[in-house]
Amino acid sequence: MNDITNTALYISEKGYQITAKKFANKLFDFGGSLAVFPEKYPLCRHRQYSLRMYRCAVFEKNYVFIYKIETNHIVIYNITHVKRLG
Repeated sequence: MNDITNTALYISEKGYQITAKKFANKLFDFGGSLAVFPEKYPLCRHRQYSLRMYRCAVFEKNYVFIYKIETNHIVIYNITHVKRLG
């Protein structure tokens, strides 16, 4: 939740409060949709994540949800801009 809040605050500080709220809602919705079919997205290509069995789901071409499938739920570890994955 902090990643979404931080992203929304950043957008809001640029003067786009309504856009920030809409984008945050889209992020929450996408995160929730991962639980419906968690195997839809592959293991991350970055070795540090794939060794931990983390999956990477790209959101709107610029953001990546890094998550792991647990026994009966998913855990989202990070939401980051694709440029930060290097």
